[in-house]
Amino acid sequence: MKRIVLALIVLFLITSCGKNEKNLHPDLMKPNWDGIKTEKLKFKIGDVVSIFIDKQYYSGIIMDFDEDKGGIWYGISLSDYRWIVPNKKKIKELNFFGRQIPSGFGGDCINCCDLVYLNQKDVDKNIIVVNNIKIDINKISIGSIQPLGKLKEIETTYFQGMKARKRKSAECGEATLEPNRINDRYFKIEDVL
Repeated sequence: MKRIVLALIVLFLITSCGKNEKNLHPDLMKPNWDGIKTEKLKFKIGDVVSIFIDKQYYSGIIMDFDEDKGGIWYGISLSDYRWIVPNKKKIKELNFFGRQIPSGFGGDCINCCDLVYLNQKDVDKNIIVVNNIKIDINKISIGSIQPLGKLKEIETTYFQGMKARKRKSAECGEATLEPNRINDRYFKIEDVL
C-alpha cells in the first residue's frame, strides 16, 4: 500500500511540473494585499514614479504593497533609467529589473519582478507620479524582495542591479541546479500588462 501511495505522489509531482504550463504565476509569488486599505495609499498599483536622489532621477513602477508593524511598504520595480532629468523615454522602451526562476522538471521558468520596498515614512517629495498604467496583477510574480531603510539606498540597489544584469543570464532550463546560475535579467512592461 505504501508503494502505491508513493508511486501516485511521484506521478502527481512529475505531471504537475510538466511543460503544459507556459504562463506560470503561482499564487505564492503574486502580490497579496489582504487587509490593506489600498484606497487611502499615496501610490496605486501601476503608478510610474520618478525618484530624485543626489541630482539623479530614477524611474520605477509601483507593483506591490505590504504592511507590517512599521506601516505600509511600497514595492517598486526599478528600471534601467538614471539621468539628470526626469524620464522622457516612453515606458515601453525601459527595461525593468527582474529574474527568471526555474520551475518543475520540464525546463519551464517563471518570469518575475524584482522589487525594492520603501516604507511610507521614507516616501517624500522626491518621489512623484508621472503616469499610471493598467497592470494585470495576475501576470506579476515577485522574484526578489528588498526592503530599504532609506530612500538613498535606491542608488546602491540600482548599481548592484545594473551590474548583475551585465552578466550573461542562463537560459530557461539551462543548468537548473547550477549554484552559480545567473537568473537576473530585464523585463519589458508589456509582460505585466
